[in-house]
Amino acid sequence: LIKTLTAYGVQDLVLDPGTFVDGGISDTVHMFTAIRWAVFREHDDLLGYPLLGIPLTAWLSSEISRNTIAWKEACAASMLITRYADLLIMHSTEGWVLLPQLIWRFNIYTDPRKPVSVDPGVREFGTPDRNSPVLVTTNYALTYFTVESDIKAAHITCYLVVIDTGGISVESAVAGRYLTPELIANALREYHVDQLVSHHYVIIPGLASRLSGDTEEASGWQVIVGPKDSSGIAQMILDNWPPKIP
Repeated sequence: LIKTLTAYGVQDLVLDPGTFVDGGISDTVHMFTAIRWAVFREHDDLLGYPLLGIPLTAWLSSEISRNTIAWKEACAASMLITRYADLLIMHSTEGWVLLPQLIWRFNIYTDPRKPVSVDPGVREFGTPDRNSPVLVTTNYALTYFTVESDIKAAHITCYLVVIDTGGISVESAVAGRYLTPELIANALREYHVDQLVSHHYVIIPGLASRLSGDTEEASGWQVIVGPKDSSGIAQMILDNWPPKIP
């Protein structure tokens, strides 16, 4: 069938080997594995299309307990992620069912030698204008999402400049010179932050406080040292923004 469809020019294909959760889970896992091995070991290109797993079939079980069925669905999903499934169709939406799948996928498909990072650039929170504060952070994913969460939770309107530190946190980036005054200055220029705001004040993380003087010299911006923990951003903005001009 695959050969016939491709001969007619159909390329958007997904393969469904069948998902049997209760008595057939071992056969299901074996089939997914065999298909992928056939591609890499036997060079069977016809089997190289994405594989569809349907853990939702757990709900066809005669089991009465909904929690037990959801648990079976979660287990089947984890097994299929491990054995090369590219797409899953699930019924359960509970966090305890879905979160393990997200974490497991993240663990499998993340290179442990490379820090998890986000794209550098300027993020807008709320509806910032030319008088809004400008904050700086690194592109280490955990740092960024923590800062993002605290900014959103406090309903702060601002610009956040995300510096490319190779996915390294603030303290480590400062120590290893992955976050330097020159990098901050270059980012402010590269992203044309001076065109976004009418002031020249930038707030850097408290853990990068020792860069404040050199950053002012390199960028021409006045530096305000923020809190060491992003949970203190809201109070710091309340106390120090707009800045008091001497």
